[in-house]
This record gives sequence, structure tokens and C-alpha cells, in this order.
Amino acid sequence: MQSIKTESSDSTPRVNFDASGKLLLKGRSLMLNASTFYDPLIFWSDQLNTKSVHLTIDLDYINTSSSKKLLELLNILDRNNNIHEFIVYWCFENDDEDILLKGQILEERLKKARFYFTELAGV
Repeated sequence: MQSIKTESSDSTPRVNFDASGKLLLKGRSLMLNASTFYDPLIFWSDQLNTKSVHLTIDLDYINTSSSKKLLELLNILDRNNNIHEFIVYWCFENDDEDILLKGQILEERLKKARFYFTELAGV
């Protein structure tokens, strides 16, 4: 299985999805058509065959379209029978209650995933 690595842009996050189970989304997610960006990640995650996944989500902005696709991505990982341990590191700036709340809402919708919320100092 090939890893997926992309650099961030003004509207898309940096992606580093490694087949070992170490996954990263970092930046901003505010594209109009989030399916174009997230569908390949969702397909890849459905095929992932590893016992442990550690997903770091460090997004400073998530629009509605991206939120829906992010939930779909998390659900795919949460239901993947190959994955026995699913940990999400949800990063947020200390004054960004909206991003924290989005992470808490996503956490409630998953069964297997364990969330760890990491507060970052504002720049």
C-alpha cells in the first residue's frame, strides 16, 4: 500500500498518510468540493491494513463541506476491522473553542476511537 503525502495549500491541509498507521492532516480545510480532496483519503483508509492508527488532526479551520467528509473518513477508520487501536490527536489553539467543539462532536459519533485533545499556544 502506497503512502499519501501532499503539501498544504490555502484551502487544503497537508496530508501524510503512512501505511504503518501514522496519519496526519494539518492546515486549513475549506475547499468548496471536499469530496475531490477527501474521497481518495477515505478509499485509502478503507483499504488500510494495520492494527494501530494514530491520526493527528491539526486543522485551524474546517468548513461545513470538509466537516462532513472528515466525519466520513473517521467513520471508515473507526469501522475498519483490521484496526484494533484507533487514536485521534485533536489539536486546537487555546482560544479556538469552535475547533475544540468540532472535535468533541466527532468524538461522540465514533465507537472505537479514543480522542486526545491537545491545546496549542496561540501564535
